[in-house]
Amino acid sequence: MTQSSGRKAFKLSCSHADTCLPDYWGGHHLAHISVEVTPATTMNQLRRALHAELDQDAVAGNEPLTRDDSGDDGDLWYKAAHSAIERDVKLKRGERVPFGHLPKSEDEDSQVRAYFVFDFLSDYRKE
Repeated sequence: MTQSSGRKAFKLSCSHADTCLPDYWGGHHLAHISVEVTPATTMNQLRRALHAELDQDAVAGNEPLTRDDSGDDGDLWYKAAHSAIERDVKLKRGERVPFGHLPKSEDEDSQVRAYFVFDFLSDYRKE
């Protein structure tokens, strides 16, 4: 979904960047969120967790529109991010669960996280 504010309009993509232990995530300059996943995590659980991270403003990276003082444009960024999750976060052909390939861990302290990056599909800054 393209969100607009006056002359500004943009559409975001949401891409799975990595699945790893937090110590191994190198970070990203683009806006990104992460959620804990297991081999049993369903697609509905994954999407709900991603939406919850956005609702809690738990966005990392260097995107000014995710800051508290970003105003109406920031609100539109978050709406576009929610839309991108629904549109872009899907199972691959033949998968029943998104992270079924992960090994089962007996270590309760190891929390594997899936990292998702948001990027602009249209450049609102040029308008």
